[in-house]
Amino acid sequence: MPTFLSGPLNTGQTTGGAGASTANATSTTVLRGRITAVYIKYNGSPPAGTTDVTIATLGTSPSPPANTILTLTNAATDGWFYPRHQIHDEAGGGVTYDGTNEVYEAPTIFDKVKVTIAGANDADSADVWLLLE
Repeated sequence: MPTFLSGPLNTGQTTGGAGASTANATSTTVLRGRITAVYIKYNGSPPAGTTDVTIATLGTSPSPPANTILTLTNAATDGWFYPRHQIHDEAGGGVTYDGTNEVYEAPTIFDKVKVTIAGANDADSADVWLLLE
């Protein structure tokens, strides 16, 4: 299956005061596919002790519920992240390596994506790339 990198989607510069600034941005197009990885680059000097980044769908196309793809709490280190969502948890469905019946996969989307940064300092931002297949 073809893989492509979408981004960067920049949150915009934060406002609101030291350790309490926020900003968000939404993709201009609908993204579709399986999100195999997310790269986040922090800009400025967001404090690692308070900065949160949330990546979620809007829930608008074609009217699916909004879905959180990834949330990073109290973090400010650039890097690759590999979101996985639980898709199956039925007794008797087979036991996984950790002794549960849970099955996880990369999230699938068909929607616009909203990226939010919160708890940062003024003029901070984050760039987000989504690796989709």
